[in-house]
Amino acid sequence: MVYKFFFIIIMGLIFSSCDMDPFLFNTKTLDNYNVSNAIIPDSARQLITFQSQGNTIYGFFVKSNGKVDAIKEYTLLYFHGNKYNNTEYWDRVELFYSAGFSILIFDYEGFGKSEGTCSEEALYADARAARSYLYSFPGVDTSKIIYYGYSLGGAPAVDLSVQYPPKKLILEAPFASGDVLIQSGTLLDIPGSFLLKGEFNNADKIKNVHVPVAIIHGIDDKFIDSNKNGAEVFKNANLPKVFIQVPGADHTNIPQTMGIPAYNEFLYNVVSWNF
Repeated sequence: MVYKFFFIIIMGLIFSSCDMDPFLFNTKTLDNYNVSNAIIPDSARQLITFQSQGNTIYGFFVKSNGKVDAIKEYTLLYFHGNKYNNTEYWDRVELFYSAGFSILIFDYEGFGKSEGTCSEEALYADARAARSYLYSFPGVDTSKIIYYGYSLGGAPAVDLSVQYPPKKLILEAPFASGDVLIQSGTLLDIPGSFLLKGEFNNADKIKNVHVPVAIIHGIDDKFIDSNKNGAEVFKNANLPKVFIQVPGADHTNIPQTMGIPAYNEFLYNVVSWNF
Protein backbone atom coordinates (compact mmCIF):
# COMPACT_ATOMS: atom_id res chain seq x y z
CA MET A 1 0.00 0.00 0.00
CA VAL A 2 2.87 2.39 0.79
CA TYR A 3 4.42 1.79 -2.62
CA LYS A 4 1.06 2.32 -4.30
CA PHE A 5 0.58 5.56 -2.37
CA PHE A 6 3.96 6.96 -3.43
CA PHE A 7 3.41 5.75 -6.99
CA ILE A 8 0.14 7.67 -7.20
CA ILE A 9 1.79 10.76 -5.69
CA ILE A 10 4.60 10.61 -8.25
CA MET A 11 2.20 10.07 -11.11
CA GLY A 12 0.09 12.95 -9.81
CA LEU A 13 3.11 15.24 -9.95
CA ILE A 14 3.79 14.12 -13.49
CA PHE A 15 0.18 14.46 -14.58
CA SER A 16 -0.24 17.84 -12.91
CA SER A 17 1.81 19.32 -15.72
CA CYS A 18 -0.21 17.45 -18.36
CA ASP A 19 -3.48 18.36 -19.99
CA MET A 20 -5.52 15.74 -21.83
CA ASP A 21 -7.95 18.27 -23.27
CA PRO A 22 -6.01 18.57 -26.57
CA PHE A 23 -6.33 14.78 -26.88
CA LEU A 24 -10.03 14.83 -26.04
CA PHE A 25 -10.59 17.73 -28.44
CA ASN A 26 -8.71 16.33 -31.43
CA THR A 27 -9.40 19.35 -33.61
CA LYS A 28 -8.38 19.96 -37.20
CA THR A 29 -9.08 23.37 -38.70
CA LEU A 30 -10.17 23.86 -42.30
CA ASP A 31 -10.39 26.67 -44.80
CA ASN A 32 -13.15 24.91 -46.73
CA TYR A 33 -15.32 21.82 -46.41
CA ASN A 34 -14.84 19.37 -49.25
CA VAL A 35 -17.51 16.71 -48.89
CA SER A 36 -18.69 14.18 -51.43
CA ASN A 37 -21.87 14.65 -53.43
CA ALA A 38 -21.94 11.04 -54.62
CA ILE A 39 -24.82 10.17 -52.26
CA ILE A 40 -26.08 13.53 -51.06
CA PRO A 41 -26.61 15.89 -54.00
CA ASP A 42 -25.73 19.55 -53.70
CA SER A 43 -29.44 20.38 -53.90
CA ALA A 44 -30.13 18.42 -50.68
CA ARG A 45 -27.49 20.04 -48.49
CA GLN A 46 -26.75 23.52 -47.29
CA LEU A 47 -23.66 24.93 -45.58
CA ILE A 48 -24.99 26.80 -42.57
CA THR A 49 -23.62 29.13 -39.90
CA PHE A 50 -24.89 30.28 -36.54
CA GLN A 51 -23.49 32.07 -33.51
CA SER A 52 -22.36 30.54 -30.22
CA GLN A 53 -20.73 32.65 -27.51
CA GLY A 54 -19.91 35.28 -30.12
CA ASN A 55 -18.22 32.75 -32.39
CA THR A 56 -19.33 31.64 -35.84
CA ILE A 57 -20.16 27.92 -35.95
CA TYR A 58 -20.20 26.04 -39.26
CA GLY A 59 -22.25 23.02 -40.19
CA PHE A 60 -24.48 21.40 -42.77
CA PHE A 61 -28.21 20.92 -42.97
CA VAL A 62 -29.18 17.97 -45.13
CA LYS A 63 -32.77 17.62 -46.29
CA SER A 64 -34.47 14.21 -46.19
CA ASN A 65 -34.69 12.31 -49.47
CA GLY A 66 -38.35 11.64 -48.59
CA LYS A 67 -38.16 7.98 -49.55
CA VAL A 68 -39.39 6.56 -46.23
CA ASP A 69 -42.71 8.03 -45.10
CA ALA A 70 -42.24 7.07 -41.44
CA ILE A 71 -38.83 8.78 -41.34
CA LYS A 72 -38.95 11.78 -43.67
CA GLU A 73 -40.37 14.19 -41.08
CA TYR A 74 -37.68 13.35 -38.51
CA THR A 75 -34.51 15.38 -38.12
CA LEU A 76 -31.34 14.17 -36.42
CA LEU A 77 -29.31 16.76 -34.54
CA TYR A 78 -25.95 14.99 -34.74
CA PHE A 79 -23.16 15.64 -32.24
CA HIS A 80 -19.96 14.22 -33.68
CA GLY A 81 -16.97 12.74 -31.91
CA ASN A 82 -13.64 14.25 -30.98
CA LYS A 83 -11.85 13.69 -34.27
CA TYR A 84 -11.14 16.55 -36.66
CA ASN A 85 -14.39 18.03 -38.04
CA ASN A 86 -17.59 17.48 -40.02
CA THR A 87 -15.79 15.88 -42.96
CA GLU A 88 -14.66 12.97 -40.78
CA TYR A 89 -18.31 12.05 -40.20
CA TRP A 90 -19.72 12.67 -43.66
CA ASP A 91 -20.08 8.94 -44.30
CA ARG A 92 -22.40 8.77 -41.30
CA VAL A 93 -24.41 11.72 -42.62
CA GLU A 94 -24.73 9.80 -45.88
CA LEU A 95 -26.09 6.79 -43.99
CA PHE A 96 -28.68 8.94 -42.21
CA TYR A 97 -29.68 10.58 -45.48
CA SER A 98 -30.00 7.21 -47.23
CA ALA A 99 -32.18 6.02 -44.34
CA GLY A 100 -34.52 8.97 -44.95
CA PHE A 101 -33.67 11.46 -42.20
CA SER A 102 -32.92 15.16 -42.36
CA ILE A 103 -29.70 15.95 -40.51
CA LEU A 104 -28.00 18.91 -38.91
CA ILE A 105 -24.30 18.34 -38.22
CA PHE A 106 -21.99 21.07 -36.99
CA ASP A 107 -18.44 21.63 -35.80
CA TYR A 108 -17.86 22.61 -32.19
CA GLU A 109 -15.82 25.70 -31.41
CA GLY A 110 -12.26 25.20 -32.62
CA PHE A 111 -13.16 22.33 -34.98
CA GLY A 112 -13.17 22.72 -38.77
CA LYS A 113 -14.05 26.28 -39.73
CA SER A 114 -15.81 27.05 -36.44
CA GLU A 115 -14.32 29.88 -34.44
CA GLY A 116 -13.39 29.81 -30.79
CA THR A 117 -11.74 27.28 -28.49
CA CYS A 118 -13.33 24.03 -27.45
CA SER A 119 -14.06 23.21 -23.81
CA GLU A 120 -16.76 21.35 -21.93
CA GLU A 121 -18.78 24.52 -21.44
CA ALA A 122 -18.26 25.52 -25.07
CA LEU A 123 -19.63 22.13 -26.16
CA TYR A 124 -22.80 22.74 -24.18
CA ALA A 125 -23.15 26.31 -25.44
CA ASP A 126 -22.65 25.14 -29.03
CA ALA A 127 -25.30 22.45 -28.54
CA ARG A 128 -27.83 25.01 -27.31
CA ALA A 129 -27.03 27.30 -30.22
CA ALA A 130 -27.38 24.44 -32.72
CA ARG A 131 -30.77 23.50 -31.29
CA SER A 132 -31.95 27.11 -31.43
CA TYR A 133 -30.85 27.35 -35.06
CA LEU A 134 -32.55 24.06 -35.95
CA TYR A 135 -35.79 25.11 -34.31
CA SER A 136 -35.88 28.19 -36.52
CA PHE A 137 -35.03 26.31 -39.71
CA PRO A 138 -37.85 26.41 -42.29
CA GLY A 139 -39.77 23.18 -42.72
CA VAL A 140 -38.39 21.36 -39.65
CA ASP A 141 -41.01 19.60 -37.54
CA THR A 142 -39.77 20.53 -34.07
CA SER A 143 -41.85 17.76 -32.48
CA LYS A 144 -39.78 15.15 -34.33
CA ILE A 145 -36.18 15.99 -33.50
CA ILE A 146 -33.85 13.25 -32.29
CA TYR A 147 -30.50 14.01 -30.68
CA TYR A 148 -27.71 11.62 -31.69
CA GLY A 149 -24.46 11.84 -29.72
CA TYR A 150 -21.44 9.84 -30.80
CA SER A 151 -18.52 9.37 -28.36
CA LEU A 152 -17.54 12.89 -27.21
CA GLY A 153 -20.81 14.07 -28.76
CA GLY A 154 -22.68 12.15 -26.09
CA ALA A 155 -21.78 14.86 -23.57
CA PRO A 156 -23.52 17.79 -25.33
CA ALA A 157 -26.38 15.51 -26.39
CA VAL A 158 -27.08 14.44 -22.80
CA ASP A 159 -26.62 17.94 -21.39
CA LEU A 160 -28.98 19.43 -23.97
CA SER A 161 -31.56 16.68 -23.32
CA VAL A 162 -31.80 17.75 -19.68
CA GLN A 163 -32.64 21.35 -20.56
CA TYR A 164 -34.39 20.87 -23.90
CA PRO A 165 -35.80 17.34 -24.23
CA PRO A 166 -35.86 15.90 -27.76
CA LYS A 167 -38.32 13.33 -29.07
CA LYS A 168 -35.72 10.59 -28.53
CA LEU A 169 -32.03 10.42 -27.56
CA ILE A 170 -29.49 8.11 -29.19
CA LEU A 171 -26.04 7.67 -27.68
CA GLU A 172 -23.34 5.75 -29.51
CA ALA A 173 -20.25 4.72 -27.52
CA PRO A 174 -20.76 7.33 -24.79
CA PHE A 175 -18.34 7.61 -21.88
CA ALA A 176 -19.68 7.61 -18.33
CA SER A 177 -17.56 10.52 -17.08
CA GLY A 178 -14.16 12.14 -17.35
CA ASP A 179 -13.05 10.10 -14.34
CA VAL A 180 -13.94 6.78 -15.97
CA LEU A 181 -12.45 7.84 -19.30
CA ILE A 182 -9.11 8.72 -17.68
CA GLN A 183 -9.05 5.67 -15.44
CA SER A 184 -9.77 3.40 -18.40
CA GLY A 185 -6.96 4.95 -20.38
CA THR A 186 -4.34 5.12 -17.64
CA LEU A 187 -5.32 2.04 -15.59
CA LEU A 188 -4.90 4.24 -12.50
CA ASP A 189 -7.49 5.06 -9.89
CA ILE A 190 -7.04 8.82 -10.20
CA PRO A 191 -9.60 11.62 -10.56
CA GLY A 192 -10.25 12.79 -14.10
CA SER A 193 -9.57 16.32 -12.88
CA PHE A 194 -5.85 15.40 -12.76
CA LEU A 195 -5.85 15.42 -16.55
CA LEU A 196 -9.11 16.97 -17.74
CA LYS A 197 -10.52 20.41 -17.08
CA GLY A 198 -14.12 19.19 -17.41
CA GLU A 199 -16.22 16.55 -15.67
CA PHE A 200 -18.27 15.27 -18.65
CA ASN A 201 -20.47 13.34 -16.21
CA ASN A 202 -22.93 11.71 -18.59
CA ALA A 203 -23.78 8.89 -16.19
CA ASP A 204 -25.00 11.38 -13.59
CA LYS A 205 -26.74 13.80 -15.95
CA ILE A 206 -28.69 11.05 -17.69
CA LYS A 207 -30.70 10.65 -14.47
CA ASN A 208 -32.39 13.94 -15.35
CA VAL A 209 -33.28 12.99 -18.93
CA HIS A 210 -36.92 11.97 -19.32
CA VAL A 211 -37.23 10.87 -22.93
CA PRO A 212 -36.68 7.43 -24.50
CA VAL A 213 -32.93 6.67 -24.57
CA ALA A 214 -31.26 4.21 -26.94
CA ILE A 215 -27.61 3.40 -26.26
CA ILE A 216 -25.53 1.41 -28.73
CA HIS A 217 -21.94 0.35 -28.04
CA GLY A 218 -19.36 -1.94 -29.62
CA ILE A 219 -18.38 -4.86 -27.39
CA ASP A 220 -14.81 -4.70 -28.73
CA ASP A 221 -14.46 -0.96 -28.17
CA LYS A 222 -10.97 -0.54 -26.72
CA PHE A 223 -11.16 3.25 -26.56
CA ILE A 224 -14.33 3.59 -24.49
CA ASP A 225 -15.08 0.31 -22.76
CA SER A 226 -18.73 -0.67 -23.14
CA ASN A 227 -19.19 -2.22 -19.69
CA LYS A 228 -17.56 0.67 -17.82
CA ASN A 229 -19.19 3.40 -19.85
CA GLY A 230 -22.22 2.68 -22.01
CA ALA A 231 -23.56 0.19 -19.46
CA GLU A 232 -23.16 2.72 -16.64
CA VAL A 233 -24.97 5.44 -18.56
CA PHE A 234 -27.73 2.95 -19.36
CA LYS A 235 -28.04 1.86 -15.74
CA ASN A 236 -28.77 5.43 -14.65
CA ALA A 237 -31.11 6.27 -17.54
CA ASN A 238 -34.84 6.45 -16.93
CA LEU A 239 -37.35 4.22 -18.68
CA PRO A 240 -38.05 3.69 -21.49
CA LYS A 241 -34.54 2.73 -22.52
CA VAL A 242 -32.63 0.14 -24.50
CA PHE A 243 -28.96 -0.89 -24.53
CA ILE A 244 -27.60 -2.67 -27.59
CA GLN A 245 -24.09 -4.11 -27.48
CA VAL A 246 -22.73 -4.98 -30.91
CA PRO A 247 -20.44 -8.05 -31.06
CA GLY A 248 -17.23 -7.49 -33.01
CA ALA A 249 -17.68 -3.71 -33.24
CA ASP A 250 -15.00 -1.32 -32.04
CA HIS A 251 -15.30 2.41 -31.43
CA THR A 252 -15.80 3.50 -35.02
CA ASN A 253 -17.44 0.72 -37.04
CA ILE A 254 -20.81 -0.12 -35.48
CA PRO A 255 -22.89 0.40 -38.69
CA GLN A 256 -20.46 -1.59 -40.81
CA THR A 257 -20.21 -4.41 -38.27
CA MET A 258 -23.97 -4.64 -37.83
CA GLY A 259 -24.52 -4.31 -41.56
CA ILE A 260 -26.27 -1.25 -42.97
CA PRO A 261 -29.75 -2.88 -43.14
CA ALA A 262 -29.52 -3.89 -39.46
CA TYR A 263 -28.22 -0.45 -38.48
CA ASN A 264 -31.08 1.20 -40.38
CA GLU A 265 -33.51 -1.12 -38.62
CA PHE A 266 -32.08 0.08 -35.30
CA LEU A 267 -32.72 3.70 -36.35
CA TYR A 268 -36.26 2.90 -37.48
CA ASN A 269 -36.93 1.07 -34.23
CA VAL A 270 -35.84 4.17 -32.30
CA VAL A 271 -38.30 6.29 -34.28
CA SER A 272 -41.21 3.90 -33.60
CA TRP A 273 -39.74 2.78 -30.25
CA ASN A 274 -40.17 -0.81 -31.28
CA PHE A 275 -37.94 -2.58 -28.76
